[in-house]
Amino acid sequence: MPRLNVLTWNSTGETAQGALELQRVVRHLMAYNWQPNVIVIQEANAAPSGEIYRMLAGLGGPHNYPVHVTETAGAGGRGYILATDGSVTGQATFARCDFAVDPSLQAWITGNLSPRARADAARKLAVMRMPARVNLRFQNAIVKLLTWHAPRGAGHILPGILDGGADPDAYLFLQNSSIHQELCGQGPGSLGVIAGDLNVTFDQLNRPTGFEEMPRVLPGWVGVSNRLDHIMARPSTGQRSPDFLDSGNFLASGSHNVLISTVRW
Repeated sequence: MPRLNVLTWNSTGETAQGALELQRVVRHLMAYNWQPNVIVIQEANAAPSGEIYRMLAGLGGPHNYPVHVTETAGAGGRGYILATDGSVTGQATFARCDFAVDPSLQAWITGNLSPRARADAARKLAVMRMPARVNLRFQNAIVKLLTWHAPRGAGHILPGILDGGADPDAYLFLQNSSIHQELCGQGPGSLGVIAGDLNVTFDQLNRPTGFEEMPRVLPGWVGVSNRLDHIMARPSTGQRSPDFLDSGNFLASGSHNVLISTVRW
């Protein structure tokens, strides 16, 4: 069964201290023979010049850890970093998703919302913090990975705030997008993964939301959590539920710990 080692961290910016702390975590893990296959960072810089980006790009030589590092655009700390090791044998483009132009979501909005709600959705989508995604080939399987620093605040279409502070509208948009359909529609033996600062609590992920339009935050997804940070996975149809092994978290600067887990499926 494939085993994917995932590390996620909301670094709250790219600082020299943050880069040093993440480097120490990675070195500690590798000393115990746990090498991250995938590292995702939220709240990265908008260009590949930040301290964490440069630290990850420099890991290959002295630590025998060949990595491929890419970063998405996103001003105001909205960037994401993806680092993959040599066990990832194929990688599509790591890119920002844009729900505002997603055809499935736009069709759902048109067919299900009132004119006023459609206008509210358009305004929110114009400024909303979006996720980033990539398809990876790993151990003869396709891993469809999404990382997100989910937006906070009150919903307009779904009134209220999810436990943890997330805007419920953001998850409503995700669930009705082609992006989510693709994450859930992988072929036999492959896996969908969501890792990041989802701004919802573990309890919120595991109980009904109270919204008829969105009964669950991430229906069918399972995973591990540390406060608002999560590593979630969803198996192919008919496939057994994934296991999460060697899970843990490490203290770091800022308000988020570094979260790790081995996803086995």
